[in-house]
Amino acid sequence: MDMAHRPVPARYLVLGMLECSSGTAATELLDAGLLLPDELYEAASTEPFLVRTGAKSFYATIKGKGQPFLRLDPGCMEGATERARRLMARLGELCVPPTYVHRWTPGSVLVLDNWKVFHRRADARNDPTRALFRISILGESS
Repeated sequence: MDMAHRPVPARYLVLGMLECSSGTAATELLDAGLLLPDELYEAASTEPFLVRTGAKSFYATIKGKGQPFLRLDPGCMEGATERARRLMARLGELCVPPTYVHRWTPGSVLVLDNWKVFHRRADARNDPTRALFRISILGESS
């Protein structure tokens, strides 16, 4: 999730390809509703994570009560309990295939609902030319 380090992450993302080659890494999308298996839902709703943001770090769960999104970013979230750490490890081990794979061409644009879709870059080891722009559009939690 983009901007998981904010109390309310950006609602929408606009990604655009400025420059790329024919081998540019794709962007993989996953419907967030497919990520959390039923057996992990309770832990995702109750186990605390420290969300590191510097001076304004805070605690949150992956699935907050009444929260319209899953907060998930191992880069800024650290399990505050052993059970939370196991939950993050388990989610990282899941092999959920992407819902959609976007293959970039110069000038193409992708608009994402950041609360409903997770995204990641595919393997970019052979991708020397890739220049994207990103615009984040904030939203409210209610």
